[in-house]
Amino acid sequence: MSALTTEWQDGTSAGFTLVEVLAVLVILALAAAAAVPLLSRGAGAVSLDAATGELASALRATRSAAIVQNRVMTLSVDVDRRTFGSEVVPPRSFAPQIQAKLTYAAATQSEPAVGGFRFFPDGSSTGGDLSLELGGREVRLCVGWLTGTVRTAAAC
Repeated sequence: MSALTTEWQDGTSAGFTLVEVLAVLVILALAAAAAVPLLSRGAGAVSLDAATGELASALRATRSAAIVQNRVMTLSVDVDRRTFGSEVVPPRSFAPQIQAKLTYAAATQSEPAVGGFRFFPDGSSTGGDLSLELGGREVRLCVGWLTGTVRTAAAC
């Protein structure tokens, strides 16, 4: 009696044939081959979603602090270095493979590649949008000038 078979009382044996085991292995190999491209593409999407979430949170935190502290606050974004930060948000960076494009009010520009979003004590802002792209997928963060609210959209 082998490890893969069991002998029953009536003399027959139960187990797997070599063909059955090979068929299962072939099916598993095909499933793994189909899953690898999906999983590798998913890592980029997760990285883009994480960067979008962090930037949206930083924008909202800066707006809230401007309201609570009753003073103007600016979140700066450096698209070349892929960093962002404000007085209430410590400097952070997002994945180097993410391409960023920033549309903002000229008054918030401090360097050629550094701009930002200025939030006022009444909750309003200078407005603008930030586009993040990775692997052909684009996500856009829109900051409304009147209300200072942050949202993701296809177009601002």
